[in-house]
Amino acid sequence: MRAKAAMAIGLLCATLGVGACSSTTEPSAAAAVPVVSAPPPPAPGVVGVSIGQSLDEKDRAAAIAAQQEAVASGARKSWRGEHGAYGFILPGPESGSCRDYTHKIFINGRPQEAKGQACRQSGEWRVTS
Repeated sequence: MRAKAAMAIGLLCATLGVGACSSTTEPSAAAAVPVVSAPPPPAPGVVGVSIGQSLDEKDRAAAIAAQQEAVASGARKSWRGEHGAYGFILPGPESGSCRDYTHKIFINGRPQEAKGQACRQSGEWRVTS
């Protein structure tokens, strides 16, 4: 019976607002608090901020994986998404701990090109722009 009373008080407090209940009431079931999740971070490099905006999630993942492989290996890398988009990445030579790259994407047969940069951080290549 005591648990039912505490639950009723908790529901009443949730309905009236937190300030309506004194701190002397027993612990009660808390009102449900909506969880708001943050939007996912943008994809790294040109795929996330420019030409990749019109790619669907799976095609974007293929482009990002190829972009990462190309900048890490220093070799051209092609990719083809599941929904018709495709492209390739041309990494430039290393300059210090960084290298520039060009990513060309074909969406609905139309070419789009953007340039970016990747740098070696803690032994791994990370796309920085």
